[in-house]
Amino acid sequence: MPLEKQPVTNAPPSMKAIQDGDFVGFNQLAAFSVKLNSELLYTTNRVAWADGQINAMIPDRIKAADGKTISVDGFMIPLEYKVNKVSKFILAMNQNTCCFGASPQIHEFIIVSLGDKCVDDEMDIPLRVKGVLHVAVRRDKGTLSSLYRMDALSVTVAPGE
Repeated sequence: MPLEKQPVTNAPPSMKAIQDGDFVGFNQLAAFSVKLNSELLYTTNRVAWADGQINAMIPDRIKAADGKTISVDGFMIPLEYKVNKVSKFILAMNQNTCCFGASPQIHEFIIVSLGDKCVDDEMDIPLRVKGVLHVAVRRDKGTLSSLYRMDALSVTVAPGE
C-alpha cells in the first residue's frame, strides 16, 4: 500500500504574527506568493537588490517570526551526517519533495541545523521540530538557497503518528 504523501499543514491558518512557543504549519509559512526569475535566483552582481526584492515578498507576520522559538511539522531530507546520524536536514512540507515529486518552492522547506546533536534518519514519518527560526534570504555562491533556517532544540515524531 503506498504511503499518503500529503503536505503537513495541521496548524490552524492564522494571519496574526507568530509568537514564541507557537506551533506553526507550512500552511502559514508558505501562504504567500513568491515569484522568482533567474535574476532573483542566480545573482552575483546585484545581490543586495535581489535579496531586497525577495525579502519584500515575505509578509511582515512571517518576518516577525525571525528569532522566535516555534514548532513545525514536516518531513526530513538529510543533508549531513555525523557517524550514521543526521546533523543537518531539510524539513519539507511534503514527503514528495524527497524523491518522487517536484522541487519545493523556496518557502516550502526549512534548513534545520542540530548543532552538536544528531538524530536518527527518519525520512518516512512526519516529525515535529522545535527550534529558533531564522527568516531571510540566504545565498550560496550567489544562488538563492533558502528563506527559512532553524536551530533545532528538539526533533520528535509528530503527534498522531
